[in-house]
Amino acid sequence: MTRAGESPLRQALWPLGLAWCAVSAARNALYDRRLLRARKIAATVVSVGNLTVGGTGKTPTVAWLCEVAKRHGKRPGVLARGYGRAPGAKLNDEGAMLQRRLPWLIQEQTPDRVAGGERLAALRANYVVLDDGFQHRRLHRDLDIVCVDALRPFGNGMCLPAGDLREGRFGLRRAGMVFVTRCGAASPAELVARVARLRDLAGKDKPVFLNDHQPIDLVAMPEGMALPLRDLRGRRCLLLSGIARPASFRATVEALGGVVVGESRHRDHHRFTVDEVAAAARAADAADAWLLTTEKDDARMPAGAPPRYALRIALQFLDGEPSPAELLL
Repeated sequence: MTRAGESPLRQALWPLGLAWCAVSAARNALYDRRLLRARKIAATVVSVGNLTVGGTGKTPTVAWLCEVAKRHGKRPGVLARGYGRAPGAKLNDEGAMLQRRLPWLIQEQTPDRVAGGERLAALRANYVVLDDGFQHRRLHRDLDIVCVDALRPFGNGMCLPAGDLREGRFGLRRAGMVFVTRCGAASPAELVARVARLRDLAGKDKPVFLNDHQPIDLVAMPEGMALPLRDLRGRRCLLLSGIARPASFRATVEALGGVVVGESRHRDHHRFTVDEVAAAARAADAADAWLLTTEKDDARMPAGAPPRYALRIALQFLDGEPSPAELLL
């Protein structure tokens, strides 16, 4: 039952992983058979979620979906649990990033997603995007979009705590559509095999869309001035990040022509202090380099943080995007 390359601790935890999968399957069965009932709100609800822990590109998907909904005359709102919020803050880092990019967006962050959804509906949001909601079944949703990483769609194949899965991979059958994310890191042959496997699990008729996270510009902070990506070519950079996949950030910067001279990596959702950013800025100055971070990280920068640059990304579909009808618009 163990896998080569897994840590001894994870190998020892595989029985608990089996138990987690069994409990989550039993809970889902209760909802599927309507022995447990989901609550509806007075709005269309579209969930954006995944099967695994860690980053699979949900936030860029949420931003894209809200922009599409607004273009089609909807009043979108985002509903999230608010994991990692600072004490007293209304929004966590993902929410703050969304608010910067989409100033018109209505948001609610609360562990009680039913109450939060009702508040969004009361604010006249008629298209609610439930962020990270695939396993949160207490709130009825009209569509489930599941994001799956192109290279590691199921992590190590085991459920928590032995692996990365929040539930068994056959939970994908509940998806209304599947987004395969970060496709730029996979070969064409890998993508063909991945799509075939996902359709086996989700159902042959389920739409599968391939996309990637593409950089769109740089932002000089704290001024907020946008700069073209070409300004990164040949530029020495020191990277400051607190994200799930810092190696992906570095690879993106290098692909754009940036010369990475150093990195300051922190755990995912890390809340930067002024001293931490100042230390990174001094190291960047000493190396005659830009201090460069991600848009998501920059949303967690403290007031008074030194000047830096943030790289912004957006969702780009590789083989056509869902139609408005498929998105219930």
